[in-house]
This record gives sequence, C-alpha cells and structure tokens, in this order.
Amino acid sequence: MREFRPPTRYSTVRTLIAVLLPLIVLVPLGGLGRTLLGSSRASYTLADGALVVRSGDIFAGTRTVRLADVTEARVVSLRGGRRTAGTALPGFCAGRFSYPELGAVWQVTTCSARGVLVRASAEEAPIVISPPDPPAFLDALHSGAPTEIVLPPPADGPLRLVVLVLLPLLFALALLSSAVLLVGPSRMLYRVGDGAIEVRTILGRKRWPTAGARAKAYRPSRLWRVAGVGAPGYRTGLFREAGQSTRVYVTETDTVLLFEGEDRVMVSPEDRVAMLRALEEEGVTIERHAA
Repeated sequence: MREFRPPTRYSTVRTLIAVLLPLIVLVPLGGLGRTLLGSSRASYTLADGALVVRSGDIFAGTRTVRLADVTEARVVSLRGGRRTAGTALPGFCAGRFSYPELGAVWQVTTCSARGVLVRASAEEAPIVISPPDPPAFLDALHSGAPTEIVLPPPADGPLRLVVLVLLPLLFALALLSSAVLLVGPSRMLYRVGDGAIEVRTILGRKRWPTAGARAKAYRPSRLWRVAGVGAPGYRTGLFREAGQSTRVYVTETDTVLLFEGEDRVMVSPEDRVAMLRALEEEGVTIERHAA
C-alpha cells in the first residue's frame, strides 16, 4: 500500500492547550480531594489581636480580621442558605453564600443550622463561622483570648469514593488528551491500496473501500465538531461541513482531499496530487478542478 502523510506544523495554541489541560483538571479536583480526605482542614484562630479563618479550600481562601475592626459579632441561624460560589459538601460549606435574613456572606462552616456572624469594617461581606460552642467563641472573640478550632473533615459518603476514583481517571484522560494534541499530527498516516483507503491516527485506524467512490481536491467551509479533536493544526473525528456529516483527519484546512464513498472523508495529504493518482489507480473517480 502507498503511504501519505499530512503536513505537520507547530502550533503555539495547540501546545498551550496540551500543557494547560492536565492542570485545569488537576487543580479543582485536587483541591476537592484534599478537602474530602481531610488533608487540608478548615480552622478558626484567635491570636495576636486577629481572627484568622482558613477554609482549607484553594478557591474559598482565607480571611484575616483585626479584632479592633470588628463592628458586630453575634450568634445567628443559618437556614435557607444558597451557595453562590464555593464548595458545599456534607459537613463542609465554604465560600460565598446567601441567606434570606443575612444577605450575602462569606462562610466556612460545618453546614450547621447555627453559627457566628462577624462583621468588620475592612470586610465587604460578613464572615460566618460555626464553632462547636458559639457563645464561648463569642466570649473569646470579645476578650481576645487565644483560641484555635479545627473543623472536622467533610462527612464520609459516596462522594468521597467518587472523587477518589474520578480524580485519577480524569487526570489520566487529560494526560492522554495532551499526548494526542502534541504527538497526534506526526502520527497521522493515510494509506491507499488493496481496494481501500485507510487513515491511521494515534488512537486507531479507519478503513473505507474505494469501489464506487469519488475524490477531489476541495476547499472546505467551516468545520463544526460533533465528536473528536478540534485543535488548531489537528482535527480528527466526526464533524459537520456544508451541512453534511464528515469524517475529518486533517492538519490543515485550506485545501484538502475529499473522499466520498461509504462515508464522507476529509484528509490533508502533503502530496495531494500523488494521493489522488493512487486513489484513481484503485478505481476511484477523480473530479478534476474541484478545489
């Protein structure tokens, strides 16, 4: 069989996507995993004239309030809360929430129905926490007595098991996707012979008979991805083009080779003329001057 390869050109955007993809998956899921496993614990600390509320959540963050700036501190009911940004797990609620009676707050709590609200002149929104003994914590807050409370990790449940399974699975999938983006263009190969056209990619191969098929040089309109990879300089999978379902295996889209047989297939051999000639030798009808 005769072999043809597509042109491979470096793409900064494709490389950047490949590098960032594992990080985009790992950072949020890694933070959630640390929280669920209790390796990063939320805490409230009174020391050196300040209240420090650590969420243990990389997205919710930490708040530090000088006790001299506290304008209000009281026990409140935490019912009817709605998360607007942050984390809400069984036994762990951190981030921005909204309550019918309190309005918008930033909180780090055990999701209990009772907590302590702290307003400070330097904070835009009130801070809500849930120490195990709210009145005793208020006394310590008013007196400035050194106090540290570490919250328990989120309650055990099916979510912990899901995250433990999902995190490595999604990270492995992200690494595989990155490898496809980086290596895929150089591994793409077209083969013509034995009454068929074959396309090989890093993930497998597809084969179509040439009998009764047509082929032509073609300038495609916009490609709409249905399933597969649609990165700059590397498009593989099922797309829609000119209102038709098309199997696309290209590294460039200026002018391609369109094969129409059992499926509509688009490829981008570097030597398009030679591949058309090889297809013609296999009985494919070639449409001239179609590009």
